Amino acid sequence: MKVGYVATLKVVDGKQAEFEAAFANMQAAVKADEPGTLQYDLCQDEADATTYRVMEQYENLDARKVHGKSAAFGAAAAPLGGGVMAGAPEVVPVKMIG
Repeated sequence: MKVGYVATLKVVDGKQAEFEAAFANMQAAVKADEPGTLQYDLCQDEADATTYRVMEQYENLDARKVHGKSAAFGAAAAPLGGGVMAGAPEVVPVKMIG
């Protein structure tokens, strides 16, 4: 059964380009190393340019458990630890309908 998540991420103002570049590398790692990931897309809030949402969809819970575990993903995410993020992500599971 497919599982989905919406992650909300807050970025330090002025660090949006740095965040988006790192996310693009994370997205490439997911595509290369996580065949069970069906969707991993970044959206920026129209009202607040420091708020992003990641739409995540996986084939099943086992595929979700694999997410983010590859060395390539870790390397791609590493730049986010240098003052780019304004806080921890908020990840909410969502029910996939259709």
